[in-house]
Amino acid sequence: MNPADRQYYYPHVEHMNEDKFNQFFVLVERLGVSFAVVLLAFAYILFITKQSAKEREQWVQRDTESDERLMKLVEASSDALLHVKIALEQNTQAMREFIRYRNS
Repeated sequence: MNPADRQYYYPHVEHMNEDKFNQFFVLVERLGVSFAVVLLAFAYILFITKQSAKEREQWVQRDTESDERLMKLVEASSDALLHVKIALEQNTQAMREFIRYRNS
């Protein structure tokens, strides 16, 4: 059907989407399939790059949270080891006093 006839017989229907679609194919015909493939590959690479940037941000956030939890765990275990060290020193001192008491 002739585009002019379509507008004559169907003036109330908008054909903007079809025009854009046809323009895309006209552009592909003029520039060539290889150029269209390059553009599509560029769009795909851009999409993948944005996705990987989002993933990296998520991993960095997850690593930061894990590091904070690890630091809390290290602090807690350090405190526990400090208490064990103090108790051991007190036991050692008590044993020395007991040995001195027993020898005298």
